[in-house]
Parts: sequence; structure tokens; C-alpha cells
Amino acid sequence: MPSRPLGPAALLAGAVLVFAPLTGCSGGVDAPGPVVAAPPPPEKAFGQACTALSGNGGGGSLDALGGQPVLTAIDQTKDLGQLSALIKTAKAKDIFDSMENVTVFAPNDAAFGKLTEDQKKSLATQQGAGDLVRKLIVVRDLRKDDLQDKQYNSLQGAVIKATGSGEDYRIGGAQVLCGSIKTANARLAVLDTVPAFG
Repeated sequence: MPSRPLGPAALLAGAVLVFAPLTGCSGGVDAPGPVVAAPPPPEKAFGQACTALSGNGGGGSLDALGGQPVLTAIDQTKDLGQLSALIKTAKAKDIFDSMENVTVFAPNDAAFGKLTEDQKKSLATQQGAGDLVRKLIVVRDLRKDDLQDKQYNSLQGAVIKATGSGEDYRIGGAQVLCGSIKTANARLAVLDTVPAFG
């Protein structure tokens, strides 16, 4: 005897039986998704030297640095020539290329001029240069509020202290000339002195 085709009511009942268990397992279509925290708003660079840096134009301006990897930003900033040379001596390019969301404390050229002859000789070696470069990196994206009387461990393991408020901040005793400079993969703070480390 040939089978009779199922009517619409029978097809609907079968569909309910198939899909009802799946709906129960998923918690229903109205189940809330995970709550995602909104990212913090962009922060402008701060400090007495930011105006001069912004006015340089070309590759070294703050607007241009925002789209550059941090090592490229350091290379293109005129007042960071000594730091750029230090990184090359340390052969630390791979470190900078692999970093994300870190903070680099960047002594300016005048800061390196304040070092003693013995300190300069030590920084002329790959080991000495590498030690200092790793001390200047904190593996955190430090915003302005994070510099108010806090201390952090550098990539090298040394303790670096941040103090200050308002527009006056110091890192290991060195004054922040221009802080919170955002690059593509890091945040820069230009310092007037090579900081002291704990």
C-alpha cells in the first residue's frame, strides 16, 4: 500500500520535535552575550616640550608618529638620535618590532650628554646598551593617570618609580618633557635625564 504524503500539521510537529532540544541547550535566542568593556578614550600628549615637537612637521610631528611603529617613531624624532643609536648598539630591533601596548621612556639627546664618561663607555658596548634599553621599557600601556606615585618593573626587571600630578611628572627622577605620545604599538615619554632605577 503506497504511503500517504504528510500534511502541513504533521510537518510542523516534526520540526518542533527536532528544534526544541536545540533551543533548550542554547539558552534561547534572547540570552545576553558577554559584556565587553569600552576602550578608554584617546589621550593627548602632555608636557612642556610637546608644542615644539608638534611643530616639527614631517615624520617627527606628533600626528605622524601616531601611525608609526615605535622604533620608526624614535628614529624620526630629531631629539631622540642618541636613543636611536643606543638601540642599534644593543641590536634590540627585534624587541621593539615584537612589542605591543608597552611604554618606552625615552631620554632625549641632552640626557645622554649628562652621563659620565664611564657611563658612556658602558653604553658603547652591546651588553651595556641592551641593559639600559630593557630598563627603559615597561610592558604596560601607561597613561597619564598611571604615572601618579606608582612604581613598575621594567622589561629588564629593574624597578622604576613614577611621581607627579597635573602637568609635572617624573620617571626615576627624570622630568617628563612630553608624555603619552602614542605610536602604533607603544606609548612614548620623552625625558630630560636618563632615569634612576631601583
